[in-house]
Order: sequence, then C-alpha cells, then structure tokens
Amino acid sequence: MTNNVRGVVTQEIGGKAYGFRLGANEWCELEGDLGKSTSEIVKDLEMMARSAQVNLKLFRSIFRAALSYSEPDITLREAGELMEACGMENAGLLVVRIVEAGMPKAEAKGAAGKPKRAARSR
Repeated sequence: MTNNVRGVVTQEIGGKAYGFRLGANEWCELEGDLGKSTSEIVKDLEMMARSAQVNLKLFRSIFRAALSYSEPDITLREAGELMEACGMENAGLLVVRIVEAGMPKAEAKGAAGKPKRAARSR
C-alpha cells in the first residue's frame, strides 16, 4: 500500500507492517552513507535496471534508509534480514516502489515555464 501524498509505502513482512519512506531526511542520510548525491543514486538504479545487474549493497542501503522512517534504530544487518524474509526479488521490487514514491512529481508547466494555475470557477 502506498500513501502518495506522503510518499509512504507500507509492506507486511513476517506478519508485521512496516512503513518505508524516502523523504528529505532519509535521502540525506542515504547520501551520507553512500557518499553520493541523490541524482547519482538514482542514476545507479537506472543503470542497474538497464543492465540487469544487481548491487545488493545499494538496495540494502536504500531499504534501510527508507525503513528508518518507521524503525529509526534499524541496522544494515537487520534490514538485510528483512529483505531476505520478504524474498530478494520482492525486496527489489519494493525498493523500486519506495524510490518512485519518494521522488517529487514534476508539475505541469505553462508556456513561460511557470506552474499552471487551477481554473477558477465563475
């Protein structure tokens, strides 16, 4: 289940519901952990998708950072164990959903590059 307004993805693992979110704090923490900018992390994910190569360290780091939203003291090791409990393929798909939910949606732009205003009712 995903709450698109807040970017929260809820997933049941081993009979417990966990909330995952990549908000500003989680992205900043992830940047610090990986030594890369958010755009570099996203590019790495896109390259993995195109090449079908998996970087488990990256997936586990994203999984842990997003899970820290609801489980602030989660360790990398515990995150890896939850990924295994979820099933590695399912965990990979979950990470993709989490990243998509955590990325801001582009606004529709008007002719001058400004966001379009909602039509006024008369």
